Amino acid sequence: MKQAPLSSDERAQLLTKLKQELNELEQQLELAHSRGAPVILDQQAVGRVSRIDAIQQQEMAQASEVLMQQHIVRIKQIFLDTDEYGFCLECGEPIGLGRLTIHPTAEMCIGCQSEAENC
Repeated sequence: MKQAPLSSDERAQLLTKLKQELNELEQQLELAHSRGAPVILDQQAVGRVSRIDAIQQQEMAQASEVLMQQHIVRIKQIFLDTDEYGFCLECGEPIGLGRLTIHPTAEMCIGCQSEAENC
């Protein structure tokens, strides 16, 4: 289904939302980075199970940090070329306000995204 291109007001609202999300992500990234401190391996100070739990938490924090960094990069890419924002990278058609409201960093329209996921 063909979508209408974003109006300038809609684009401005979405970009404002992305700017806020970028600020929040950068703050969360700093917190996640501080949680990724090395785990103390002294068995006398901390029990084995506690150390394993701490290592798992550290690995989860590091994985979360990578995802946040990727999301930050995607948002920054959008700000580098705002004229292309809102158009599908695959077919070039407008993505649609509904999809971008829910997922502002969407790179493909629903049709192309469905095809890509089914391959």
